Amino acid sequence: MAQNCRTKLNILVTGTPGMGKTTMSSLLADAAQLRHINVGDVVKEKNFYDGWDENLECHFINENQVCTP
Repeated sequence: MAQNCRTKLNILVTGTPGMGKTTMSSLLADAAQLRHINVGDVVKEKNFYDGWDENLECHFINENQVCTP
C-alpha cells in the first residue's frame, strides 16, 4: 500500500455563488498559512465545465476533469 506523503489537508469550501466563499477562504488560508486555490478560476482557465447555469450565473463544473491528476 502506498504511503500518503501529504503533510497538509485539503479544505474544500462550497456553496451558492456570490456568498463570499473566495473572500472567506482567502482569509482563512492566510491566517493558517495555507495555499489558496480558487477552483472556479481553474475550471475557467482549463475549460473544465459542461455548460452554464443561467439562473445561478455560473458554470456546471465537470468534477471528473477537476479531480483527475
